[in-house]
Amino acid sequence: MKPAKSRRASDKPAGPRPVTASYLRNSALHYLSTRSASVAMLRQTLERRAKKRLVVTSLEPETKALIEAAISNLQTLGLVNDTTFADNRAASLARKGLSKRRIGLGLKLKGIADETIEAAIKHDVDDLTQVHIFIRRKRLGHFRRGGATPETRDKDLRTLARAGFSFRIAAAALDEPQE
Repeated sequence: MKPAKSRRASDKPAGPRPVTASYLRNSALHYLSTRSASVAMLRQTLERRAKKRLVVTSLEPETKALIEAAISNLQTLGLVNDTTFADNRAASLARKGLSKRRIGLGLKLKGIADETIEAAIKHDVDDLTQVHIFIRRKRLGHFRRGGATPETRDKDLRTLARAGFSFRIAAAALDEPQE
C-alpha cells in the first residue's frame, strides 16, 4: 500500500491558464480535424473554449482579437471557407431530400450569409423531386409498411411540413399513385 501524499502549498491548482495564440490555433486545428465548419461555428467553439480555460463568462477584447487572428490565419490557409462549407452542407442535405427552405434554414443556423446560401442551393434542386426523395427515405405515404391509410396521411403531412415542404407539394406527393 502506498502512503498518502501530503498536500503542500505548491500542490494547489495554479488557477486559470492563459489563452495564447498557439492554444487557439491548436484548438481550432483539432476541431477542424474532426469536422468541417463555418467561420461562425469555429468562432463560437474558440470562444467557448477560451471562456472555459479562463473560467470567465465574457471575454476580454484582447482574447477576442486573438480568436479573430486565429480564424483569419486559418482562412488564409484555406482550412475554413464558408462557401465550400455551404456547398458541401447543402449538397448533403439535398441528398437527404430536404426542401430548399429547410436547407437554407440549416445553413443560416450555421452562420452562413444569405448570399452564400443562395449560391449554395443549386437551382436544379426542385422541391417536388426533394419531397419524393424524402418520402422514400422516411417510408411515408405508399412506402409505409402496410401502405398508406387516411389515418397516416395527416401524420405524413406533418412530417413533411417539419421538413420544410409546403402543404401543396406535400399533399400532391402523398396523393400521387404508387409508382
